[in-house]
Amino acid sequence: MAAVGATPAPGLMGLGELQFRLPATRAQWLALAASLGLGLVGTELAWHYPLSGPLALAAWCAVALLAALFWVKTPVLLFAPLPLIGLAPWSGWITFEEMDLLVTACGCGGYLAYALQLNARDRAPAWRHALAYSPAVAVLILALALSALWSVRRGFADAGGFSFGWFQGYHEAMNSVRNAKAIFLVLALLPLWKAAAAARPRGFSRGLLLGLVLALAGGSTAALWERLAYPGLLDFSTDYRTTALFWEMHVGGAALDGFLVLTLPFALLALLRTRSPWRFAIGLVIALLAAYACLTTFSRGVYLALPLALVPMVLLADAQRRRALGSGPESSHIDSTLGAVDEPLPRLAKLGALAMAGAFALAAALVFGGGGYRGLAALFGVMVVLLTMPASLWLPSFGQRLTALLMGAVLALLLGAASWALSMAVPKAAYVLNVAALLCCGLLRWRDEPRQVRPIYALLVSTSWFWLLATMVIVADYWGGTSGRWTALAAGLALAGLWAVMLLDQRLWPLRGPGHAGTAGWRKRALLVSGLLMVMAVVAALGGGGYLRDRVASWKEDGHTRLTHWRDGLQLLHGSGQWLLGKGAGRFVTTNLYEGPIESQVGDYRLRRDESEAFLALTSGKHILGRGEQFRVSQRIPAPAPGPVAITLVARTASDAQLVLQICEKNLIYPDRCTTTQPMVQPLRAEGDPEGSPGTWQTSEIKLGPVPALGGDWWAPRFVTFSMALNTRAARVDISRIAMQDAQGRQLLANGDFNREMAHWFFSSDRHHLPWHIKNAALHVLFEQGLVGLALLGSAYLLALVRLSFGRGRDHPLAPAIVAALIGFGTVGAFDSLLDAPRIGVLFFTLLLLGLGLRALPGEGVARVA
Repeated sequence: MAAVGATPAPGLMGLGELQFRLPATRAQWLALAASLGLGLVGTELAWHYPLSGPLALAAWCAVALLAALFWVKTPVLLFAPLPLIGLAPWSGWITFEEMDLLVTACGCGGYLAYALQLNARDRAPAWRHALAYSPAVAVLILALALSALWSVRRGFADAGGFSFGWFQGYHEAMNSVRNAKAIFLVLALLPLWKAAAAARPRGFSRGLLLGLVLALAGGSTAALWERLAYPGLLDFSTDYRTTALFWEMHVGGAALDGFLVLTLPFALLALLRTRSPWRFAIGLVIALLAAYACLTTFSRGVYLALPLALVPMVLLADAQRRRALGSGPESSHIDSTLGAVDEPLPRLAKLGALAMAGAFALAAALVFGGGGYRGLAALFGVMVVLLTMPASLWLPSFGQRLTALLMGAVLALLLGAASWALSMAVPKAAYVLNVAALLCCGLLRWRDEPRQVRPIYALLVSTSWFWLLATMVIVADYWGGTSGRWTALAAGLALAGLWAVMLLDQRLWPLRGPGHAGTAGWRKRALLVSGLLMVMAVVAALGGGGYLRDRVASWKEDGHTRLTHWRDGLQLLHGSGQWLLGKGAGRFVTTNLYEGPIESQVGDYRLRRDESEAFLALTSGKHILGRGEQFRVSQRIPAPAPGPVAITLVARTASDAQLVLQICEKNLIYPDRCTTTQPMVQPLRAEGDPEGSPGTWQTSEIKLGPVPALGGDWWAPRFVTFSMALNTRAARVDISRIAMQDAQGRQLLANGDFNREMAHWFFSSDRHHLPWHIKNAALHVLFEQGLVGLALLGSAYLLALVRLSFGRGRDHPLAPAIVAALIGFGTVGAFDSLLDAPRIGVLFFTLLLLGLGLRALPGEGVARVA
């Protein structure tokens, strides 16, 4: 084989020389065995996929082929589609999911490529392995796996013994597999990633970074679609928290919150380090999308986690760059293309930056309160022009700058008065004048001549900017009337005074480069403009609707509710054995159902069989039932034709129960535009049947509707969902068959006779969430794995933070982002379980286990989006 670092021979898509060699080492034979094992599991899962076994098998094989060709960058294949492949509301799968297919395909193809050496990949010497574990850490990881495995065993025992099923719910034995599988999925790929980090350390790091950034882009885009399709992009008043495509939030939870705090740091780190304009632009769009998704979660945990996580990330990244600069470019762990470390801002420049940020935040609040979104947009234009002020403005003398300011203010005042009069006389003229002033500022910026002393140019720039400021006030006045006028005027005066002070004393101007005052790189200005957009979004969320304000104001009451819930949850552990080793994986919901307070005794479903006929046993909770507290079994359906819908129902019951049948536009837990019918199901008993018996089956013909046109717009489609629930407390209705036809005679339901078990059927609890989660990640581990499991996971978590912040892994290019992700996860995990969502668990354990083994290598550089 070629020497380490040699360029691979040309081959397919630059992969190197494709070849097939029999395994020659023990590691390669083990990799071949792992490939065969994962292949068997993956193909079995794919063949049983509820939506289409053949299509799932074909997709699985395609991913396995890609993993074989690009085995070093399997993190891209795994993580990039992760937030988009939660199809449980369509498939009905809960224990198993599309992520399992993805993991097995990546593992099968990757291990096969490693075992058979499918392309020329050199193995670096041991001193250049970027992922290596000490014996003590290896023992710790093994102990984590054994603790999780033991919790699965205890979960099986608590559920009455192991019983395999493809469609089991949260109360049956397979839920132990669902809750505990995340760490085992990561461990299944960890040896492959260790080999990839040994063969191509830089390629593996870049693949991990790219995969997580693409995952964030996908998840944030899904959140943007949801806001567009359902409440509206700028609707911050409706009680609607974004869930994107995370089906795990069907009974509440914080899956999207955990996903965002785990992936956002990687996008920001890539954004801060890239020097390519187009990569920077793409990264900036992704970061802004993610910021919007974070804002619309309305999660106080996310709002707290982001500053707690991102501040250490910035500090650690800056420390990395300073150490790299001090050690010289030839031995730097940081890519030499990053350039020199920026000089720290002088104290007065920092003061100016704080004043500018504070002035804009205050101005945004004032303008939005009276001028709405249009006034806020005009203010944004004012600040963008301010941030792009040319450096040549500071070249004239102090007296010349003062004269330019005073004369410019007077001329702008005259222009502003004329503009206001015109706006009063001509409809919409306020907006035209604002655009004209903005174009004037842009033209002057384009006509700048650097290093030329031009007092007249300073006068023109000052006049045009002050005029732009005046048109901002006019826009707010035109839109909001008197209140908009005076609030915008106060904001304009504050900004005008700030700019005047900064122009007169250049030491206060924060956007100064090393060579001359008033200059800053395009990256810094773009980041500042993005910051302005974020401030505007926060102001709009707080001022444009009361929901966020109510969420913030209710923290004390919600905190008391959480404390009570945690105390009640821990009281479900009995005896030293359960405290030491836990109740078992996936057993909180069931234990809470039978032993918790009456508020926790929620509805449920079971698939039963009567002689040769399968049926669904649907029950309701014992708590107070409202529209949001009902336990629903639902199915995604095609949009029905407008008009009446005919439902044929074969059901039985032992006592009177009110059945709720609905067709709604609904993504996950927020129904909209619902058409509802609530038939009463009464027992029908044959002669001689005892009281309380299920009764005999009865067929009902039910009319629903008329149903309006559903499905949303083509550019923001809405999902249409049919759901069944009971509106009678502690009731049970058995459903043998249900069929539904729209006005055109189309059958809308699949598997209405339940002969394919729960395929295509899904369940949710729209508003009643506490019974389904213990609402704290540490207590979740304590309940399932006991003090032993909590101590092991806590030790691994702290060890990863310490070694990536101060230890051998501190100079790895991704160390700051992993630290931030783990801190963010811990913060959000203080208020929600998180680890009961397998996709979030896979992300967390990936970063945790990599954090225990990643180390910096000389010359490997920062992983950037490639």
